[in-house]
Amino acid sequence: MRFYPTDFNPGYIPETPELWCVIAELFTEGVPLFDLSQLLAYRNGHFFPEQVLNKIEDHSIRELVTQMIHREPDKRLQAEDYLKQQRGNAFPEIFYTFLQPYMAQFAKETFLSADERILVIRKDLGNIVHNLCGPDLPENAEGEPKENGLVILVSVITSCLQTLKYCDSKLAALELILHLAPRLSVEILLDRITPYLLHFSNDSVPRVRAEALRTLTKVLALVKEVPRNDVNIYPEYILPGIAHLAQDDATIVRLAYAENIALLAETALRFLELVQLKNLNMENDPNSEEIGEATHPNGNYDTELQALHEMVQQKVVTLLSDPENIVKQTLMETGITRLCVFFGRQKANDVLLSHMITFLNDKNDWHLRAAFFHSIVGVAAYVGWQSSSILKPLLQQGLSDAEEFVIVKALNALTCMCQLGLLQKPHVYEFASDIAPFLCHPNLWIRYGAVGFITVVAHQISTADVYCKLMPHLDAYVTQPIIQIERKLVLLSVLKEPVSRSIFDYALRSKDITSLFRHLHMRQKKRNGSLPDCPPPEDPAIAQLLKKLLSQGMTEEEEDKLLALKDFMMKSNRAKANIVDQSHLHDSSQKGVIDLAALGITGRQVDLVKTKQEPDDKRARKHVKQDSNVNEEWKSMFGSLEPPNIPQALPKGSEQEVIQTGKPPRSESSAGICVPLSTSPQVSEVTNIPSKKPVIQVLSSTVLPSTYQIRITTCKIELQQLIQQKREQCNAERIAKQMMENAEWESRPPPPGWRPKGLLVAHLHEHKSAVNRIRVSDEHSLFATCSNDGTVKIWNSQKMEGKTTTTRILDPKEDGCVVDMHHFNSGAQSILAYATVNGSLVGWDLRSSSNAWTLKHDLKSGLITSFAVDIHQCWLCIGTSSGTMACWDMRFQLPISSHCPPSRARIRRLSMHPLYQSWVIAAVQGNNEVSMWDMETGDRRLTLWASSAPPLSELQPSPHSVHGIYCSPADGNPILLTAGSDMKIRFWDLAYPERSYIVAGSTSSPSVSYYRKIIEGTEVVQEIQNKQKVGSSDDTPRRGSESLPVGHHDIITDVATFQTTQGFIVTASRDGIVKVWK
Repeated sequence: MRFYPTDFNPGYIPETPELWCVIAELFTEGVPLFDLSQLLAYRNGHFFPEQVLNKIEDHSIRELVTQMIHREPDKRLQAEDYLKQQRGNAFPEIFYTFLQPYMAQFAKETFLSADERILVIRKDLGNIVHNLCGPDLPENAEGEPKENGLVILVSVITSCLQTLKYCDSKLAALELILHLAPRLSVEILLDRITPYLLHFSNDSVPRVRAEALRTLTKVLALVKEVPRNDVNIYPEYILPGIAHLAQDDATIVRLAYAENIALLAETALRFLELVQLKNLNMENDPNSEEIGEATHPNGNYDTELQALHEMVQQKVVTLLSDPENIVKQTLMETGITRLCVFFGRQKANDVLLSHMITFLNDKNDWHLRAAFFHSIVGVAAYVGWQSSSILKPLLQQGLSDAEEFVIVKALNALTCMCQLGLLQKPHVYEFASDIAPFLCHPNLWIRYGAVGFITVVAHQISTADVYCKLMPHLDAYVTQPIIQIERKLVLLSVLKEPVSRSIFDYALRSKDITSLFRHLHMRQKKRNGSLPDCPPPEDPAIAQLLKKLLSQGMTEEEEDKLLALKDFMMKSNRAKANIVDQSHLHDSSQKGVIDLAALGITGRQVDLVKTKQEPDDKRARKHVKQDSNVNEEWKSMFGSLEPPNIPQALPKGSEQEVIQTGKPPRSESSAGICVPLSTSPQVSEVTNIPSKKPVIQVLSSTVLPSTYQIRITTCKIELQQLIQQKREQCNAERIAKQMMENAEWESRPPPPGWRPKGLLVAHLHEHKSAVNRIRVSDEHSLFATCSNDGTVKIWNSQKMEGKTTTTRILDPKEDGCVVDMHHFNSGAQSILAYATVNGSLVGWDLRSSSNAWTLKHDLKSGLITSFAVDIHQCWLCIGTSSGTMACWDMRFQLPISSHCPPSRARIRRLSMHPLYQSWVIAAVQGNNEVSMWDMETGDRRLTLWASSAPPLSELQPSPHSVHGIYCSPADGNPILLTAGSDMKIRFWDLAYPERSYIVAGSTSSPSVSYYRKIIEGTEVVQEIQNKQKVGSSDDTPRRGSESLPVGHHDIITDVATFQTTQGFIVTASRDGIVKVWK
């Protein structure tokens, strides 16, 4: 490296040969233009390096070098002139527009670390590839200069690979290589990329070794042409370089080897065949200069193929004998068929199949057994039908496996082998006899698998064989004879019902299943008339077992199905017993359970509930104690928990001293972090971090942080942002949960013992049309009424004065007319929910003027007439015109269930029960019926019946219905106010139904009494008219002067209450009248 003074002009070409010699040697593979004698002769005009220059294939580069070595200094241009002259020729356009500006950033001190450069390139990879290669891969001559640009990028990446320190950086580098590999030439892949991938296969981190192996496999698979000097790259370089990974200590590395060895073997065989093809072409070409090296291509090919087989076979056998089953399973599932093709039929049978058979001996890992049956079809198809006799007992073993999923895999394997003709006909009939009982198995997958095998067999054999040899096995499991047995849908449609799962499992778990089947067989003989009598079992355990099965609904037909499955169930019972017997051998290493304490792993956690803020000086005093308790791995990733006021405590003098000393020296701890240390004694006491590992403390400037400090700061910021986001989510959830828990049915319920007397307080006739709804504010100072006249009037409950206001306008053409609405506060949102006749249920967020959610009701269940929302806002219930009550989960916005009353009458009004969370109060059409339904079970619990018709009858001699409902918990004794088309207001005391009465009605209303009775399991409170009596009952409150008709003269549409100095009832009717009662 030559150093120049500060006034050096970079545009000037010095009178030294370094520059043009370097450029020339780059394109002549290191051949110099001159030696010393040739250079002296050249200066005297007696020599010209024409022979070396002709080796430069690129015309523009050759012209450039020729001009740069001109003997006359005046004819040599400056660097800037060469750059302009060769733009688009020797130097591609991309050098000027993208590469030089982008690569210049890596020359700055900001990127002092190779890890930083790799991470920056990965971040910018999309932009880099777009600028260098365009949107598509270079497939023509235009891609050549673009590939030259990638070569420079690859050089930058490969220059960083050996100095990477962090696992994520190494994985990022492998990701970059894999992304760029399809755009690179064969020479770059084999000469520049492959050595570094083999270097990473020896990395200390298992994840890097595993990913390096995967990347190496995919990169080599991209090579379509083998250069002459790389013909033996696989047997001499690749396979020996990764051979140690088959016995790697980390399971994920051996897993990666098993995952990729089939593709590696395929690629190695393709390399060998490409070399063989090239040798044959050279042998047939008399003008070939290398014909002497390919005199016996066939002999070389056979020898090298045998050597390749031995190398791969050694590693495959090692993986098939791996102590971890997941490695064997991965090898079978990802490449066993391709390995069969690689090895040939003989070795596929001797090496692969012989090792795979041993996997069935593992009775504790059903995944491995299932993988065997999943992969055996490909092996059998390559080995041929000769393997049928070997595989027959294995497949029969799979049909009696203790795990039902393995049985399904065995059935699928049998079906595929039968389709391929790999089973001999006697074996097919034997398997059909074993599989036929599965048609009544409780597992749906097993039944489908059995149907699939039988239909394939029926398709393969003749019609005579179908009826003579196949149908006799099926007669016991079909309801009627069929002709098209080869069609799955036909066979499925005539199958008998399967055996009950509860009966099947209980019998299968029986300890003495042999005695059970012996007794069931005797019972079957008695039913068939073979035995005159079947005595009860002598063993009390069998008698108890039989009694339990009969109590679970075991019928004679179920007994026949169990006997059909006898052989399978007895084998499965023994297999389960063997698994239990061997389970104690694996107690110390239970599968799927990781003991974190045994591994010495300390959990990393943070409190998402914000604590009270402490003063800065108090936090500073507690800092050292807190930091010493932090997990070591946490500190190695994110640095120490340094208070934000510590860096600011640096005195100005010490800061200037650090800056004047130049760039501070850097050193790394074993964890890869840098700990700042100040010369100030006040700060050093705080920044010394106690650690179990030795940490090298270094001098660092707060103005120019080192590269590693930049990375740690970024991680700490990201961690803080994540914690803050999680804290906000937790806080919002806590507020919403607190609001739900503190939710009240109403802010001011009626006082205990409140019984309105029906005295008219106010008669308001401000609306010009029917009033539809009444709503009372939380503080009970206002109530609102909405009418068909298009207005909403707000009433002052103290003065009974009304104001007209306008609400949000809804387009009825888009969503349909609104039929009901409710408001609730969910913490972060204030939701106004409304339902429309088109089936839309919309939640409108009043704070953002947008829809929070939208549900779509299926109009097949009827038009929405009313809905109610749970007090905790977890679910809502919809009532329809066809009598359906449908529940929706508001958290997931999914329908849950639906129930219909027996009468299927129109739902007039819905309300939630104040005491029982799963109950809904529903007013239906006719008989003034109000029922309370448990939506969890679908049962009707209580019915209020104010009709002369027989209770719960579907006849409707009384056409009157309840249109308005008000319900209150009333201090544990719930009350209900109803009003409707009979223009009466009823007070229902749900705790003491006999105390119910009519609050207000017409003057001619007869006196009534209320009685409670149980009808068809439902409690019914019935209103019965009393006989005419002189006087009035002492228990019935007075309703004022009887001479004035104070009641409504049209249908009452809604009822509500509000509390001021006393309790009031407010009602509205279809003629626009609003009345207030007390």
